[in-house]
Amino acid sequence: MKAQLVFPILMAILLSMVTSKIVYFGFTPNYAADIFSKQTFSYRFSHDVYQYRVLGKWLLFKVDDWLSGSMPEKGAEYRILINTRDASQRFYYAFFYLNTFFLILTSIVLVLLLYNIPALRFSEAERSLILFLVPVIIGLSQFTVVMYDVSSYFFQLLILYLFLKYADSRPYASFAAICGLIILSTLNRESSALSVSIIALLLFQKWGLTRKAITGMICVAASFIATYVTIRLLVVDPRHLRILNLQAGRLFVDTNIIGLIFWGLFIYLPLSMAGSKENRGMILAYHLLSLPYIYTCLKDGVLWEVRLYIPLFLGSLILSKLHPASFKYRLTNLSIVAGRLTKKIPA
Repeated sequence: MKAQLVFPILMAILLSMVTSKIVYFGFTPNYAADIFSKQTFSYRFSHDVYQYRVLGKWLLFKVDDWLSGSMPEKGAEYRILINTRDASQRFYYAFFYLNTFFLILTSIVLVLLLYNIPALRFSEAERSLILFLVPVIIGLSQFTVVMYDVSSYFFQLLILYLFLKYADSRPYASFAAICGLIILSTLNRESSALSVSIIALLLFQKWGLTRKAITGMICVAASFIATYVTIRLLVVDPRHLRILNLQAGRLFVDTNIIGLIFWGLFIYLPLSMAGSKENRGMILAYHLLSLPYIYTCLKDGVLWEVRLYIPLFLGSLILSKLHPASFKYRLTNLSIVAGRLTKKIPA
C-alpha cells in the first residue's frame, strides 16, 4: 500500500465508524422503522420488489446468526420498541454492523479512487472534503434503515475503480470482475443498472462505437439483465403488498418536495465542481442513461427517502473530475450543450 494512502484510509475508517455510531445510537429511526424483529422484517421485505433483493437479506441474517453467540434475541431499548413492539436489540445491532462494515468498505474504495486513479483530477482540498462529505451524506440518508443501500454504494464504487484502474492494462480480468460484481450488485438492489449506465458511457468515451466497446457494453448489460430476469423467475410471491409510509416525517410541507429539493441540490454540487464543459457533459449523459432508474423513482418511490439519489450523486461526483484527456472519444456536442445550460454555475 502506498504510504500516502495510509492516513486517508485510516481517516475514512474512523469517520465511517463515528458516523454509523451517531446515526444508529445518537438518533432513533422513526421512518418505516417497524422492521427490527425477524417477524416484522420478513413481513415487510418478503413482498413486492423487496423479495428480489436477496443478497442484503442473506447477509443481514448471517450477521444476526453471528451475534447469537453473545447476545440474546429478545429484548430491546425502549426507543426501538416504540416502532417495533417485538423488537430485538440483536437484530438492530445486525443492521448496525452490516451497514457500518459496508460504509467502511465504501469509504476505502473512495480513497482508492481519489488517490490512486491519475485520471481523477481532484485537488487535495477536494479529496479531503469528499472523504468527509460522502460518509456523512450516506449516514444522513439512513433515516430509512435498510440492509442493501450501503452495500450497493460499495459495489458501485468498486466497479468504477476496477474499470478506471485496470480496463487498459488487464481488460479481460477487469471485465470478468466487473460482470461478477454487477451480478452480485443486482442480487442486492436493482440500482446496479446505474453501474451499467456509467460503464457504458465510459466505454463509449474510451473506445467509441468499436467492437471492443460494444462487446464490453453487451457483457455488462447482459450480466444485469440475466440476473434481473432470473431472480424474478426464481422468487415468486403471489401476494402483492405495497407498504409506503407517506405521512411519516411530514413537517409543514410535503416531504416529497423536500426530497426533490435534495435531488436538485446534489445535482448542482457535482456540476459546480466539474473541471470542464466535457465533465458537465458526462454528468448530464450519465443522468440521461439513468432515466429508467429516475423514472422508476419518480413513479413508484418515495422521494423523501433521499437515499434514492445517492447512487447518482456518487457517479456524478467521480465524473466531475475525470480528466477528458483520458478518453479518445469525447462528448463534444453534449459538452457544448451542457456548457450552455450550466454556464452560470461557477467551475
